[in-house]
Amino acid sequence: MAYQLEVVDLTHLPPADAILSPQEQTYFETLRFPKRRSEWLGGRFALKQLVSRALDKADLHTIEVLPQESGKPTLTVGEKTVSLAYSITHSNGFAVAAVSADEKLIGIDLEKIEHRIAAWATDFFHPDELTENSDEFLTALWTQKEALVKLLGTGLSLRSNEVCMVAGKPRFAGRALEIYKSLGEPEITVKTDKWPTGFMFSVAVGK
Repeated sequence: MAYQLEVVDLTHLPPADAILSPQEQTYFETLRFPKRRSEWLGGRFALKQLVSRALDKADLHTIEVLPQESGKPTLTVGEKTVSLAYSITHSNGFAVAAVSADEKLIGIDLEKIEHRIAAWATDFFHPDELTENSDEFLTALWTQKEALVKLLGTGLSLRSNEVCMVAGKPRFAGRALEIYKSLGEPEITVKTDKWPTGFMFSVAVGK
């Protein structure tokens, strides 16, 4: 796995107009809730810093990360699409971005380890996935599934049982399987760490 990460503390963000392009600023101003605004800005700030270093682009305003209907944002530099694989996630005061020039596809997810009601597990996971029921295991499994969804580039449009992690291996069904096949059935590797303290972080890459 060859990728770079950038972690941003959402309590220490620069002003929006210091990093956003005019188009990004317009979208940012449509976000009503402060939590959503800081998460959105933090994710863009993290990704822009990575892209700036990778492509030697000092002006963050020229790097645009704009939403699209599929859910996965588009990344352009000077209005030109870049070849980097990229992904963004945020959770409980942190935003994280990843980029890779070597991997074809990448998806990441960060979640705080918390106890959740039993119905959440039965609603969100396939029975084949539920080989344990500890908070750490379920949170790790959640991050793995979300990282796979982001790798496929589908946003939140898939049903949770269409993307599974069974015995450490991805398994797709329905529309997720169709998308996976359309991508050329890449070899996918998923890595999960208990990082930072109190969180689970997963990265999925496709070659």
